[in-house]
Amino acid sequence: MSLLAYVTGLVLVVLAVVAIVVTPLLIAHARTTHDHGPTCWWCHPRLRRSR
Repeated sequence: MSLLAYVTGLVLVVLAVVAIVVTPLLIAHARTTHDHGPTCWWCHPRLRRSR
């Protein structure tokens, strides 16, 4: 197996594990009823204004 294939596979596995761990946390955070404040990036995303 080439080094490129190994690194590509490793990156994909790491991304999959991160997505599996983070997704339930983001869902739980989004479903809470209390206000998280204006600094919460999930509740108050800073979207760029389109011109």
